[in-house]
Amino acid sequence: MKRRYPLMLMFVFGLLAVWTSVQSYKIAQREITNQLTEALLLTQADAPRDWLSTDTIRQFRSHIRQPELRASAGLALYAGDADDRSRGLQSRALSITSSVRARGYLAYSAWQVWWMSDQRLSALMALLMFLSMGASLWRVPTKVGATESEGRFPRLTPMQEQLVGLLMSTPGRELSKQALCQALWPGKPDASETLYTLVRRTKQALEADGHVHIRSVRGRAYQIDIED
Repeated sequence: MKRRYPLMLMFVFGLLAVWTSVQSYKIAQREITNQLTEALLLTQADAPRDWLSTDTIRQFRSHIRQPELRASAGLALYAGDADDRSRGLQSRALSITSSVRARGYLAYSAWQVWWMSDQRLSALMALLMFLSMGASLWRVPTKVGATESEGRFPRLTPMQEQLVGLLMSTPGRELSKQALCQALWPGKPDASETLYTLVRRTKQALEADGHVHIRSVRGRAYQIDIED
């Protein structure tokens, strides 16, 4: 169960990273279109005689607050209800005459708008997501009585690992047979024979390690010894 926590955090932080990135993109997009609309209104206030002249476009660009946007900004005129959304980001339409409308536009791709947006929060969420991913990959799952020794003996079965974990997590590394039976097989009336078989097979599996031994203590308990 504990191993799921980093995975859950990774999923949550991943969603937050995507959500904050999209929100930052939308904020940058809205700021650009607002600047284009503002520049268009200021250009109209200057009352140019010819909306198609070079001076009008230069004037329109000069009203854009962010200098880096000016070179890619332009003006588009539309007759009637015609429109052209292929130009990228556009301002609100402004009526020049009864039949002609103007829009300011910016020839920026979605990637350029994203690059201009403030992605610090989404980057932080992404970092937390990768940290959670690392925690889920490196963390060793634990069970009842598990200790730092768990995972050191790949030849052990889950029950054998639990037996070793119980012994190693107990002060003195010794537990009575009754306590072991209750911990490993709760509710079973008599598990002494099952415990004996489990201990015998665990001893055999630990022989490959060479420095870990399980021994009987006066016939009433088991103790695990680790040689340096």
